[in-house]
Amino acid sequence: MRKLTIAAAMMAAATACHAQSSVTLYGLIDEAVRFQTGGNGNALSMSEGAINGNRWGLRGSEDLGGGLSAIFNLESGYNIATGKSDQQQQLFGRFAWVGLQSDRFGTLKLGRQYGAVYSFFAFTFDPIGGGNLPATEWSLFFTGSRFDDTVEYDNQFGPVALKLQRSLGGQPGSNSSGSTTAGSAIYAFNGGKVGVAGAESKDAQGHKLVVGSVGTLYTYGPFGLYLYGLDARRDAGFAVAAANSGGALANTGIINNLTTAAGPQTKARNDLNVHVGATWQPAADLVFTLSYSYDYAHNVTPGGNGTIQTVYGVADYLLSKRTDVYLEMDHTHLSGASVNDLNAPISFAGARNNFGAGLSLRTRF
Repeated sequence: MRKLTIAAAMMAAATACHAQSSVTLYGLIDEAVRFQTGGNGNALSMSEGAINGNRWGLRGSEDLGGGLSAIFNLESGYNIATGKSDQQQQLFGRFAWVGLQSDRFGTLKLGRQYGAVYSFFAFTFDPIGGGNLPATEWSLFFTGSRFDDTVEYDNQFGPVALKLQRSLGGQPGSNSSGSTTAGSAIYAFNGGKVGVAGAESKDAQGHKLVVGSVGTLYTYGPFGLYLYGLDARRDAGFAVAAANSGGALANTGIINNLTTAAGPQTKARNDLNVHVGATWQPAADLVFTLSYSYDYAHNVTPGGNGTIQTVYGVADYLLSKRTDVYLEMDHTHLSGASVNDLNAPISFAGARNNFGAGLSLRTRF
């Protein structure tokens, strides 16, 4: 009887330990057949969907007691049409971090993570969560989407969500080279949110990128309204290292301000970007989205300015809780120096206008 009692106690302890820890495998596939015009001719091809990038990942947590948990998340991107890895072919290029989460003191995370300004506008104030094609995501190139070597602190203070970040840069002999310091604060109220965010990045020579952003959203019944703005200033000569080089600001997705179509850049570049969107859900299985983005770029070349304008629409039909099909259409117009911008967040081989449309199938697991 005693042996049975001991065995039962051991089984109970093992069950309790299992209940306190969890690891989840998850993923998303969003693939489209897309038509697009361009300076090099029209094209019909398969591509990732306009809303989400394909990914699979592992997330887990362990209850350490006293309201404290160990947490981690590894996420890998891939192109389903070719089987190749996305995000510079990094194994977990979307993000890879480990951390501690406290009910009282907030969350601390270490590793490759989304930048604070990008997550601020993309995951809160953008109607489709940041987008996944140049026409729906080009705002991210002003700020950078993901940063290596990043320490992040998050906490909730009543209706205010606070995020603070420091990307260490990892450059020998300098604590500032390649570093980024960023943060955001979002206030939630009945039916909406409003917030501010900012970041400063430094390249290998100490040139700076300074970004500020504000955003707001409001939902009422089946309707949602979204608005955010970005002000991004790059010093003349600001340069991002090549992907996987280990250099300053590599693997971030930030645009440069070094060489222009008119020769070396001698002036600071400033991009003022405004994005407005609306959603309407007339039925539980149907969602419509309309969005417009405008950028005024000052000193694209020394003394040369330009603009970018994109409008897109999405009609999304839900087949189930996990699977949907959607039609996306977009049109982009470039003017001034933005037409041949070597540092452009979006370009079309010298063409001023571009039309794109895609039919996507998206499923989650």
